[in-house]
Amino acid sequence: ERLIGALVTREHPAILDLMAGWDSHLPASLRASEVLGLGLNENELSKNKTLSEAVIHDINKDPRLPFPDNRFDVVINTVSVDYMTKPAQVFKEVGRVLKPGGLFLVIFSNRMFPEKAVKVWREAGEEERVLLVEDFFREAGAFEKATVFLSKGKPRPKDDKYAHLGIPSDPIYAVYADKKG
Repeated sequence: ERLIGALVTREHPAILDLMAGWDSHLPASLRASEVLGLGLNENELSKNKTLSEAVIHDINKDPRLPFPDNRFDVVINTVSVDYMTKPAQVFKEVGRVLKPGGLFLVIFSNRMFPEKAVKVWREAGEEERVLLVEDFFREAGAFEKATVFLSKGKPRPKDDKYAHLGIPSDPIYAVYADKKG
């Protein structure tokens, strides 16, 4: 949430939560004009109180996003890039639906559902996954040079069920870029 709050600086942005689930991870201080969630699970999307609208769409079957050109100020993909079967096409589509100068933020960790993640993601190391996402941005051809953020080795929150073990929180990786223009 802190990273999203720091990077989303436009007032009242129109946000697409790409591959949305039950939580959009948007900070409460972010005053979006709308948050549209695109995902697969109607039940999960209905529990996401941040969304102003939900769209059921499987980008692995059809990577074309069902929105007009230049529609959103921000597109966020949180902990689901590892499940994209056609990431180059999806990233190109994100470039199409973002307004010029709009932000595409891809956040992931080292955790995944191995039975759902694509093979290249499962077999890649953490640093290689960052490089993969940077490649997806480059291949799309619509974005400025991507920036990488890493948060690693932080203590777990006190209410985390594993906090008493003294092991650090899961790492958080983010790769993000603005649409050219």
